[in-house]
Amino acid sequence: MTWQSTGRLHEHDANQAIAQWLNRAGRHWHAAAERASMLANSAARPDIVVRQADRMPVIVECEYDNPAVEDARRRLGERLRGDSRPFSAAVAVGISADCRGDSAAQFARRLDADERVLSVRLVSGNSPDSARVWPSAPMACAPSDLAAYCEYMQAPQATIDAQSERIAERITSMGERLHGEIDLTLGRSADTFAALRRATGTDNDMQAARTACAIWLIAIDLQNDLAKHNPDLQAVELPSTDDLKARSVSSDIILKSHLLEAWRLIQGVNYLPVMELAISALNAGDLGDHFPNALAELAQLSAEITSTNAKHMYNFAGELWQRLVPDREERAAHYTRPAIAELLATLSAARFAHMDAAELAALNLWDAACGTGTLIGAGERALRRLHSQKGGADPELHRKRMEEHIIALDVNGIAGTLTAKRLTDLNIAQDYNRSKIAIVTDEAGSLFLLDPARTTVSDFLGGGGRGVTPGMDGRRGLFGIPPRSVHWALMNPPYSRPRRGRQQAARGLAPLRRRASRRSNGRGYDMSNGQAGLASDFSNIANMRLAPGGVYAFVLPLTAAHAESWQAWRSEMETDFQDIVAIANAGREEESMSADTNMNEMLVVATKKALRPSGWQPTRITAVNFHQAPSAMEQGYAAAQEIAAIAPDSAHGRITHGRITHGNYVRCATISEGFPWFAVGNANYDFTAVIAALLNGKCRDPLTFAEVDLALPMGTLGQIAEAGPTHHLIGHRRGNDAIGAFEWSPMGEWDIVPTHTAMWASEGKRQTRIAALPTDGGHAVDTAQAARLSQTTSVCFFKRGLRWTSQSTAVCVTESAAHGGAAWNALQNIKPGAAPAIALFYNSIFGAAARSAYGQSTQSGRSTIQVNAIAGTPCPDFGADTDAARRALAIAAREFEALSKLELEPFAYCFRDGNRQRIDAVVADMLGLDAADAGVQALLGRYRLLFAREPNVNGRNRGILGALEDAQ
Repeated sequence: MTWQSTGRLHEHDANQAIAQWLNRAGRHWHAAAERASMLANSAARPDIVVRQADRMPVIVECEYDNPAVEDARRRLGERLRGDSRPFSAAVAVGISADCRGDSAAQFARRLDADERVLSVRLVSGNSPDSARVWPSAPMACAPSDLAAYCEYMQAPQATIDAQSERIAERITSMGERLHGEIDLTLGRSADTFAALRRATGTDNDMQAARTACAIWLIAIDLQNDLAKHNPDLQAVELPSTDDLKARSVSSDIILKSHLLEAWRLIQGVNYLPVMELAISALNAGDLGDHFPNALAELAQLSAEITSTNAKHMYNFAGELWQRLVPDREERAAHYTRPAIAELLATLSAARFAHMDAAELAALNLWDAACGTGTLIGAGERALRRLHSQKGGADPELHRKRMEEHIIALDVNGIAGTLTAKRLTDLNIAQDYNRSKIAIVTDEAGSLFLLDPARTTVSDFLGGGGRGVTPGMDGRRGLFGIPPRSVHWALMNPPYSRPRRGRQQAARGLAPLRRRASRRSNGRGYDMSNGQAGLASDFSNIANMRLAPGGVYAFVLPLTAAHAESWQAWRSEMETDFQDIVAIANAGREEESMSADTNMNEMLVVATKKALRPSGWQPTRITAVNFHQAPSAMEQGYAAAQEIAAIAPDSAHGRITHGRITHGNYVRCATISEGFPWFAVGNANYDFTAVIAALLNGKCRDPLTFAEVDLALPMGTLGQIAEAGPTHHLIGHRRGNDAIGAFEWSPMGEWDIVPTHTAMWASEGKRQTRIAALPTDGGHAVDTAQAARLSQTTSVCFFKRGLRWTSQSTAVCVTESAAHGGAAWNALQNIKPGAAPAIALFYNSIFGAAARSAYGQSTQSGRSTIQVNAIAGTPCPDFGADTDAARRALAIAAREFEALSKLELEPFAYCFRDGNRQRIDAVVADMLGLDAADAGVQALLGRYRLLFAREPNVNGRNRGILGALEDAQ
């Protein structure tokens, strides 16, 4: 919309208009502009002060053009009159210069239209001298974004993190004291510990004591909030913990019996999902009233949590839990960091922005692996924020959504309790009479829903953990999740495969997967793959249960973008979904996208198509690659807004790109059905564009953007060679579990050259030439099987797991035939003359780029290709019946012997390795480029630098980074 200039909008009038808009924004705060005498020790007039009950007040400083950072910086450490809390954060706002000619009314209409006429930077710190300003450049924003940033500044995350850490330390200490008291003072301590372990679902006494304290803290916190804010429980005179202290013989204790009375009073209204577990733990064994001081201390911790006035935004229970549970890997109970939860929730909620308030209120939000509730809580907050922006003001919204539209499932009772508490905190003043929060006891957990015919969930929290929740209208506590009934699937599912006795291991999946794959009206749901793990199964049930137009929003391992075991998932995403966005962290290895999984991860957001097409078609994917993932909730929100604003493009097969605050994005089309999403995880879009061109048989110059056709089309390795048998068939190393035909020992342990040899191990320091020596010798332990395998030896081997930072060869050759092994897979039935060409290609910068596009990168600095995926690895079609192919083979045959004996540095040092560059020149000649041309030489140099700069290649290795600096 363009406004006609009619005057000059002074900053004073703009500040007034912004404050008035904030007061109309549907929050329960008051914004005042340019009031005198507001600051305790200063005569300055803040541009805008936002105040809300006991929450931290927010300073907003404004000026034209650029955000008023210096004014905002000066406010740090100051405080309002009558308030002891110094400001530790402020919002610096810039008003677009286009608004200077507006009248006050015109500017107000711009704000009401939510135009992006503002820009923002966030300032934080304890004093002007310690101020931190984020981001490095102003963020364009609409008034609705400004309101969101004010909410975040009401509770700075650094403050919340520090307090969560302190409370976790206190809970740990209290658990240790409780453990000691039970052990010393109770006559039946063994029985009590056993009961406490059962109640808390833990397997050792100390962890049970810590968990019990955390559960009681959550219940006490709910009790105090309800006593203060809930009219129904105030009507039945629910006491606070302060009231319980006053009833005790000492004001420093709370008796168990008094606490149980209060909690049962709460259960009389409902809140069963939260209170049931706390009561069970408090009644465990013979605890008695032996720890009244501990209960009183928990009440004090509750008061400290409440003092932040941030429970509407932060999941304190989840923050606490992830600091207390040491075996989250075994439980698959990884916690989604608040910043990432905010990013995924905000970005996926934006897919519903076209709906009106009534439609938003009726959206079914589902998490089948809800954990602590951080993610589903963030989703619900994002949806309610959008509902408010659309003018929604339903006073019964919380009740309706809790009873009808929020679905949360888990296999762990504590998880359900934490989720219920998180969702309850969103509006503590309003009751809900039932919920769709359930602890699933089926042997397959939530994955029983892989069977399309199974639609009903009955294991509600409440009523002893199972069965009827009050208000279920005689339906025995049932609720349904039929196919195509969910509008938003928001999950961070467990990744692992059900093995090694993990507590979350689901059983009985095979028949369920078969039922999911069958469907009467077309192809079934086929995302599940046992090698991919449980996350593929959770994706499958999400695809099955999502309605047309529904939104899929998942945290997944980065292997989903690349691994062969995830091919069916990628294929079905491309077939059933549109507007796919995949977000990866291409920065530091230690920064997983969510919590502490120690895995490279990605976020995927996509919209379910209304109709499943008859066949696969190329899909354009937006790959967002962070240089550093968001670390605070406001950063997650800002990143979501930027990503949501990326304009779609209609060009087919063309790569487009751009920058965002945290990194960059690339939009490009998929290559073939289920082919790895090569753009996901690459930090540099120039390198991504080079890869995209290479996979399409072209050579792209990242400086000029010019592309020329290569002499050979890009095919796959499977067109010219076959992958040999896996090492499980070939044998085992001596001392390992006996499996396969041979037992292998390192060559140095043999007195004489053994009859049977193998390229078994990866030896980065020794395997520096393409011409390699076998690493192991063996003898047959299964003669019949060994006889069969004797036909599968080779002189050409493909490395499955390649460390770019320390290993020099991707394909090697041996003088005499040998077996493959754990690290090297034999290539067999190679088309005549193609072996030298294959070896040279994969050891060149061209082969490295192709492999980086195809291999999975679960760890920075490493490229892994599963055995079944070797055949699909991109490779020029050296076996074609063309003059170009015959020329390439002739060049490879002529040059191979000399090149195969060159000592090579690890791949990540390719930019300085003269011998690798000799190989690059020969491969360029094989592909039809003039390697003697100075322009081609310069182009290859750019390729090598782009490749080595990728974090997925250099692994942030300091030696490589230092060498790259020297090479600039």
